[in-house]
Amino acid sequence: MSYSNLANPGNHQLATFGQKGFDLLTGSQSADLATHYNAVTCLEDAVLTVTSVNGDSLSAVVVPAGGTIYGLFTAVSITEGTVLAYIA
Repeated sequence: MSYSNLANPGNHQLATFGQKGFDLLTGSQSADLATHYNAVTCLEDAVLTVTSVNGDSLSAVVVPAGGTIYGLFTAVSITEGTVLAYIA
């Protein structure tokens, strides 16, 4: 699955409000590698690893509950906690 061009206002609004969907990751899980994600919101403190299309990727970073990381990610995985990975 490819991601949408967010320069299009319609695609931007769908992605901004989560209407393209999300994957719930708990415990020690990885997101679908065929999907791109544009935000990861932590429902619990989480240890997060993301691979970014542009800029730096993160490895084993602790993100507190309520924290959100934005970007265009090709891979999202956690080793503890619960997160919502929003589909781009």
